[in-house]
Amino acid sequence: MRCYGMEEETVICGNCGREVPKTLYCIYCGSALFKMERETARPTPAPTRTIEQELVLIQREPAVVEAPEAGVAPPSGPRAGRRPSMEFAIDPDIDDLMGQLKNNYVWKVKLCGVLCDDGVSEEIFTRLFDEYVNKINQLSQIRNEKIAYYRGDLEKRRAELEEVEKKLEELNVRVAVGQISSGELTAQTPELEEKIDRLTSETSKLEAHLARLNDLMRGTPPKEIHDLEKTAKRGLDALDQLVTGGRVSSGLGNELRRDLDVALNMFDGIIGDKKQEEKELRDELSTLETRYKVGEINISEFEGQKRRINEALENIWV
Repeated sequence: MRCYGMEEETVICGNCGREVPKTLYCIYCGSALFKMERETARPTPAPTRTIEQELVLIQREPAVVEAPEAGVAPPSGPRAGRRPSMEFAIDPDIDDLMGQLKNNYVWKVKLCGVLCDDGVSEEIFTRLFDEYVNKINQLSQIRNEKIAYYRGDLEKRRAELEEVEKKLEELNVRVAVGQISSGELTAQTPELEEKIDRLTSETSKLEAHLARLNDLMRGTPPKEIHDLEKTAKRGLDALDQLVTGGRVSSGLGNELRRDLDVALNMFDGIIGDKKQEEKELRDELSTLETRYKVGEINISEFEGQKRRINEALENIWV
C-alpha cells in the first residue's frame, strides 16, 4: 500500500483496486471514484455514460411545419445538420501535460523490463518506480481537474446551443402558422445563426480538449505500443520467479502485478483490433499451407496468396 502523504485522504478504486488519492477520478484507470456511492444513494440511477457518449454533439431534427400560403416566401428551416466538421488545435498545455504523463507511463513499463533482464537492483528499481508513480499521480491530478472543468463548461455550452436552436425552430413554426411574418424571421435569423455557429465552435473545441485528455497514447505508433505490451507481459510472467528468487519483495511484487495488469488492459484497448487482425491473418496463412500440403491448391496459387498475407502482416504494425 503506497502512502500519498500524511494529510491526504485515500480511497480504494472500485475498478482497478488500487489505493489512490481521494479525487474525482482514479489516477490510474480514470474511473469515477464515487460512482458506486452515487448509485447507491439514488433509487433509480441514470445509466452510466462513457466519455464517447458524453462528447456526442446534440443533433436536433427540424420541426415539420405546414406549407405557407401561396405568395408567401417559405421560411428557412432550423439549421439542424449544418454543423460543419471542424478540427481544433489542442491547447499546448494539454499536449504537454499528456506528453509528460505518457512518458512516465512508458518509462515505468520499460523499467519493469529492465528488472526482468536482471539489469537493476531492487533498491534502484524501487527508487525509480516511486519517482515515476509520484509524477504520474501529480500529472493525473491536474488532468482530472481539467477534465472536470471542461466537462462542466461543455454541458453549459450544449445547453445554450440547444436553447438557441429551439428558438430558431420556434420562429419557423410561428411563421408557418401565420403568427409572424417571414420578414420578422429574416430579421432575427442572422443573430441566431451567429450564436449557433459560435456555440458549435466552442462545444467542438471543448470536445477536442476532452478527447485529448482521454487519449494517453496519442501519436504513439502501434508497433511501439505492441512492444510495450510485450514488455509488460514479460514482466508480469516473471514476477513469481522474481519474488521466489528474492529479487523483489512480495509486497513490491503484488504492487507490480496490479500495475502491470492496468497497463495491459490499457494497451489491449488501443491495439486489440490490430492483434485480432494479425491472428486472423496467421490463421489464414496456416489454413493456406494445409490446403497446399493436401494438394487442394498448386504451388503458384499458394505462393501468390502467401505473398498477399505476408504483406498484410507486415503492414499491421506500421
